[in-house]
Amino acid sequence: MTATLAPPEPRQSEPRPRRRRTGDAQWVGGAVCAAAVLLCALSIHGVLDGFAWVWPLGTALAAVAAGTALARWFRLPTALVPAAGMAALALILTVMFSADAAFLGILPTGATLGRAQALLSAAQTTVITQVIPVNPDAGVVFVACLAVGLIAVLVDTLAVTLRMPAASGFGLFTVLLVPAIIKPQSVGVAGFTAAAAGYLLILAAGTWQERRERSAAHAAPDVPTRPSGAQAAGAAGIGAAAVVAALLVSLAIPGFNAGAFPQGARFNFLNGSTGLNPVVSLGNDLRQPTATGRITYATDSTRPVYLRSTTLEDFSGTRWAPDTRENERKSLAGEMAPAGSADPAIPTETVRTLISSPSYASPWLLAPYAPSSVSGLDGAWTWDPTTMTILSGSGSSEPRSGYEVVSESPVVTSEALSGLRAAPADAVEPRFTDLPGDLPQIIRDTAREAVAGADGPYAQALALQSYLRGPQFDYSLEAPVEGGYDGNGMGVLSRFLEQKSGYCIHFASAMAVMAREVGIPSRMGLGYAPGRATGNTLPGPDGTELDEYAVDARDAHAWPELYFEGAGWVRFEPTPSRGVVPSYAVQRQQNAASAAQADADPRDMRNPAPPALPSAAPEPDAQSQPLEPGETAAAPWAGVGIGLLVAGAAVLTPWALRRRRTGLRRSEHAGSGRAAPVWSEATDLAQDFGYRARTADSPRSYAERLSSQAGLPQPAANALARLRAAYEAEAYADPAGPGPAGKPPADWQDVETVRTALRGSVTVPARLRAVFVPASLFPAQRTGPTPAASREPAKPSSRR
Repeated sequence: MTATLAPPEPRQSEPRPRRRRTGDAQWVGGAVCAAAVLLCALSIHGVLDGFAWVWPLGTALAAVAAGTALARWFRLPTALVPAAGMAALALILTVMFSADAAFLGILPTGATLGRAQALLSAAQTTVITQVIPVNPDAGVVFVACLAVGLIAVLVDTLAVTLRMPAASGFGLFTVLLVPAIIKPQSVGVAGFTAAAAGYLLILAAGTWQERRERSAAHAAPDVPTRPSGAQAAGAAGIGAAAVVAALLVSLAIPGFNAGAFPQGARFNFLNGSTGLNPVVSLGNDLRQPTATGRITYATDSTRPVYLRSTTLEDFSGTRWAPDTRENERKSLAGEMAPAGSADPAIPTETVRTLISSPSYASPWLLAPYAPSSVSGLDGAWTWDPTTMTILSGSGSSEPRSGYEVVSESPVVTSEALSGLRAAPADAVEPRFTDLPGDLPQIIRDTAREAVAGADGPYAQALALQSYLRGPQFDYSLEAPVEGGYDGNGMGVLSRFLEQKSGYCIHFASAMAVMAREVGIPSRMGLGYAPGRATGNTLPGPDGTELDEYAVDARDAHAWPELYFEGAGWVRFEPTPSRGVVPSYAVQRQQNAASAAQADADPRDMRNPAPPALPSAAPEPDAQSQPLEPGETAAAPWAGVGIGLLVAGAAVLTPWALRRRRTGLRRSEHAGSGRAAPVWSEATDLAQDFGYRARTADSPRSYAERLSSQAGLPQPAANALARLRAAYEAEAYADPAGPGPAGKPPADWQDVETVRTALRGSVTVPARLRAVFVPASLFPAQRTGPTPAASREPAKPSSRR
């Protein structure tokens, strides 16, 4: 009997190894999954500008890992583990993006959901109006954290909770799809290497965890174990097979361009069905190997019809995007007429066009210029009298099966244009003439060179068009510009003029910007070139026959529109081998038959553009290196190290960034004695401790309310008042004057006095948030102009 009763003793010790399994092994697995997702997410650089979004994303991933690991630690039902991860994600997003609208700064409320909706709307607007890389504003970073955080929950569930580490690769691949679709050079070598390293870490950690589970069931729990060589080889084999499959996927799945997945291919299955921002997709559309996104239109026009989507007129910034001009739009009901109509002497012809765009999904409506009425549309639509663009009132991007556009097309002739004088300064809005103050010199020099000897705006416009269509420029879809040719801004434009090779958006923007440089108002139209006749006819509303044409993704086009006083906005065509040069824009010494040139596809040209110059591949980041042979056995320690690195970075990065900002301000103040950095530090401290500024706040009103709300003792209130007075004296003094006598000094010791008082006015959780999640680093939580405006006195804008 004694022998049969002996076994219960080891059974009593079973809870100890089980707790150990759900302790360190589960925590390591969750940390490794978070690190793998973060490594994959690094490839989003280039879709989002800069790296400021990395640490909020890392914080969200660390929260997900902690939530799922705690759920496993407390042995919650399996179905609740991913729910715990999503709850942790919701809490950290609340803290980072809407703490002021949450209960106790962490628990979501109805106001928190409203803030989330506002952030989603802001992100949608950014996607519609910006080109890549987009600014990582609060809405975009919120969406990135939310989407990648949910993917992290999926990866953690598959790899750790369900013990299917190999299947977690599907989640990692989902992260890679974003840069694979959007970035001009796809994921890239460094991004792919980082993703592969993360996947191998998950496989190695899964193998190690499985080995521990088996050893705990059959051996002493306190004996350390290591995965066998066979298991390590199996994990490495699975990882190697996955990497090889990813490298060869472009050969097996339609939709990839030529080239191996991480280096030259882009996954294009969305092309032809989207058009949120024509600038974003134009270059990729043109590189389509086959015709996709077919659009048909039937018209009674006797001249080529360009289907115009939207315009670009603001060239002042580093990135160009369509402006929705919400405050100036009118409801699409009744007749439409452009603002500042042309001279009555310029005749117009009425053109009817039936358009069917079942694969074009965009809030911008395709229409010939200049539309006077539109019928056959569902929903609310608005139009802009200045640009004559038509936009969905709800932002809907649903395809339209068919609608009719009636447009009044000006009949412009070279004789009418040649007699026009330069437009007066107030003929159009400043946005059509403004240029940045730091316009690259090559643009100024090239404009002067191109118009040398031309007299009058029309002659200058012809000279600019002829210069760009000259033999020194080549049409190329793969021009040698860093980061691909899908970006914009003056930097890309100056490189285009240096290389003299690019496609339509570069030719069009070059002519538009150089036209402004010589005094001609301009803007850039985006849409589709006329396309090709199908040979079919459709009956018009009045019984006439309309000739049908078809365009597709390869006809995506950009062209400049120049303003002439007495003629209005006039289209030109500077892009060689693309579009149709209007008859009034053909040089007299040229063959007039060139006015009817066909829309030639450069891929069919006998003399293709020179190949792109090779560029050095980017050096892979130190964190992106794959595991070396033999390192799989050390996966537990690698997983622990990466997990600690991710967790430490998530906690300490905001603290370090905040301290660095403080140090820079203190050094600037010590070197220059300026009050702006001292006041900026004080207002940021108030933001960190939860005292928000209001939109209408001035430095004085904010300082007075801060003293009252925080209950600052008299020494701290006096210190804040001195800082405010010093800043006001510096910010609002006449920069050309000698400065006020007795200017109050700014002392950094006053900042320390305010810091101590603010710290004593809040609870311990609020103090911890101020240190590790400082609100002044989160753009979503900075609600008021005071901190931003206080960094330095406002500089005069280059725009009129």
